[in-house]
Amino acid sequence: MSNTNDIKLIKLIKAGDVGSYAQLIDKYQHMAFTLANSIVKNKEEAEEVTQDAFYKAYKALDKFKGDAEYSTWLYRIVYNAAISKLRSRKGETTSLESQEVNRQSAFNFSDNLNRLEQQERKVFLKKALKKLKEDDAFVIILYYYKEQSIEEIAQTTGLSKSNVKIKLHRGRKQLQTELEQLLREELKSFI
Repeated sequence: MSNTNDIKLIKLIKAGDVGSYAQLIDKYQHMAFTLANSIVKNKEEAEEVTQDAFYKAYKALDKFKGDAEYSTWLYRIVYNAAISKLRSRKGETTSLESQEVNRQSAFNFSDNLNRLEQQERKVFLKKALKKLKEDDAFVIILYYYKEQSIEEIAQTTGLSKSNVKIKLHRGRKQLQTELEQLLREELKSFI
């Protein structure tokens, strides 16, 4: 149903109703920003990437055939714009590999996570997602927040289905490790 509405808006835009594009921007800007930010890990650059992606999507709207959902097509543009932004950084190196965490057998990840309030969970998840490799975080966000299928994610990223599955698996493990480390640090501050 969402795609049907998007198709109607796209037809209006192609017919000359440029103002209808604002509805698509309103609908997808938050997730586009979230996806861009998961890759570039900088608010200002994510805003720039998001604006650039919407501009590119508008300019390329004639190329949108409707084979996939508009959101999938747009997120692919966001993904490519964010990766281009990363590549354009000169002299910057981003350490994407996290340090190995010493696991304590007494630490019970699930129990401690359940004790956190919902708002605190969101804060910790955002922090943990920022520590993941850009493409792993992107895949995690598409899968869990946008509830896209493996096939849709493969279409969005240009990766094979098996590579998407690997990135999801690796991303989940890394996310758990990062959350455990953040929670461990949080618990130490109370002691």
